[in-house]
Amino acid sequence: MEPRRHLPFRVLGPLEVNASDGHTVPIGQPKKRRLLSLLLFSRGRWTSTERIRSVLWDADPPPSALGNIKTYVSDLRQMLPPGETAGLGRIQSRPGGYRLNAAATEVDVWIFEDAARRGQDARWAGDRDRAVDLFGDALAVWRGEPYDELPEEVTRAESARLHELRAVVHEDLIDALLDRGQYDRVLPMLRALTVQHPLRERLWGQFLVAACRSGHRAEALAAYRTAYHLLSRELGVEPSGELRRIHAQVLAGELDAATAPAGAPAGANGWGGGRARPRAAGGREERV
Repeated sequence: MEPRRHLPFRVLGPLEVNASDGHTVPIGQPKKRRLLSLLLFSRGRWTSTERIRSVLWDADPPPSALGNIKTYVSDLRQMLPPGETAGLGRIQSRPGGYRLNAAATEVDVWIFEDAARRGQDARWAGDRDRAVDLFGDALAVWRGEPYDELPEEVTRAESARLHELRAVVHEDLIDALLDRGQYDRVLPMLRALTVQHPLRERLWGQFLVAACRSGHRAEALAAYRTAYHLLSRELGVEPSGELRRIHAQVLAGELDAATAPAGAPAGANGWGGGRARPRAAGGREERV
């Protein structure tokens, strides 16, 4: 995997700010932490003082709110590490708003998205090893709930999007490992992931492939029965045609042992059978 220096800003979990020498910059006051999180959440766009006031104090801002915001911004400017954007301060201001300047390599959530995209490109270009490394880089920056300092009503949609992308990256990583024939490596991962995401059919399809090709045909058949009952009970549907296709291959013995030819095309061992490149989605999902 690519070496990763200390990231100035981490929001995939509790807010963390790091100096270039690696030590953590303490930002103890909750309102300052929330303000910085909101500016990071805005991704370089201007955030109005009205928006800041409503997020920091909900529906009951004090009369001194605007003055307090100016003080928080002044303090943050002194506390934050210098940026990679030459000539610009970390926090810019204009009448009625603020924005934070950060390069794409300085914020964990942006690094996650970039590594996920490059991993998909590498896999579909046939560079399995590079894809595995990049997917690993993407997943490695996660520490917890995105934008943990902000109210749920502010982050709900973005958090759901990031969780979905993270699940897709797990699935893409597993497909890349299946492409390399590493069935024994991915099977423990799939046992855990199908517990975390029990309604993602792509994971169940990968489970069937990995279990069968690693010599656990009975576990593959049991996994299909589990998926069938979960989908029926929770969503009122039967497994998709794709999952039924893989199940039929298991029943027919077509996936027994590690018989996939060396150099199989991307996807030949995973969801989609190597046909069309899947979109960034994992099938039916339990998150709402």
